[in-house]
Amino acid sequence: MKLGLHENIRARRLALGLSQVEAAHRSGIQQRQVSLFERGGDVTLSTLLKLAKALDVELFPVPREDAIKVESLLKAKRGPAPSVSAPASSTALLDRYQVKDDEEQSNG
Repeated sequence: MKLGLHENIRARRLALGLSQVEAAHRSGIQQRQVSLFERGGDVTLSTLLKLAKALDVELFPVPREDAIKVESLLKAKRGPAPSVSAPASSTALLDRYQVKDDEEQSNG
């Protein structure tokens, strides 16, 4: 099942062990904006960018025709996505996002 952006942001916040209040404080936005977004509500792009930066998440546009290729590449690098209903441990979720650098890949 493909997660929405708001679900991915929530999963990242939880993986970092942050409350909504802590995430809001780090990003300089209000807790109600974090809550609204995580529930699928609309926030401004600037609010989303602040939240993403606070959670150490990169957001970048991908042309629709390349989205499947990018998703496949990411899945191959990190393995299957964890279930949203049961939060994964911080270590397991963070490990999903680790990618070996070029030197490590060439060494095995």
